[in-house]
Amino acid sequence: MKFKIKGLTSILTLLVFTVTINAQTVDIATERGLMSKNVSKKINADGSPYVDEEFTSIKIDQYSDKIYTGRYNAYNDEMEVKVEGGKIVALDNKSELTVRFTSKNKVYKTYNYTTDNGVSKRGFLVVVEESDKFELLKREYIKYYQGEEATSSYQQDKPATFRREDDTYFLKMDDKMMYIPLKKKSFLKAFPEHSSELKSYIKENKIKLKDEEDLAKIIKYISEL
Repeated sequence: MKFKIKGLTSILTLLVFTVTINAQTVDIATERGLMSKNVSKKINADGSPYVDEEFTSIKIDQYSDKIYTGRYNAYNDEMEVKVEGGKIVALDNKSELTVRFTSKNKVYKTYNYTTDNGVSKRGFLVVVEESDKFELLKREYIKYYQGEEATSSYQQDKPATFRREDDTYFLKMDDKMMYIPLKKKSFLKAFPEHSSELKSYIKENKIKLKDEEDLAKIIKYISEL
């Protein structure tokens, strides 16, 4: 009898060990059908890589039957999601995703786009305004600045820092994606076929292109021309 109990204990121990090993190799998010990857390694610096540090309630259109909490890392362009067990994963932005921050009425979607510096990217953009004719989108950008050692005893070391940079905007219309310059002269050059109408519209409506509401107004006007 003692032998049987000992043998049973060994079997149970082996089973627990096997389950533990399997649990360590299975992505919790994948178990729920959420396409994800590991988050990038944390960087020690002043400031924050996040638009908002707090995890808040989100819904992902492709997984509409579930509610998660998430936050957006604008430095790494990663949408971090907290899943079972407190694990944090990053959504795979290669997929077509729509993430809705329910308490903020803020929507992110994944897109292919080219930055103002001509760099092709795929990642999350904020939907500022959309209709059946156009989407006005915003890229939130946080830049990392390396620390600098003091070159003399009269100076102090400068710590590494995350800094929020100006948002940039994009227009998706007629299945084309374009960067929107916010300087008046460059803006008019971006829409050469409507430059005269736009020049008049800007003047008559006192449009300030760096004001997001005004930008949305003129983009809506362009979509109707």
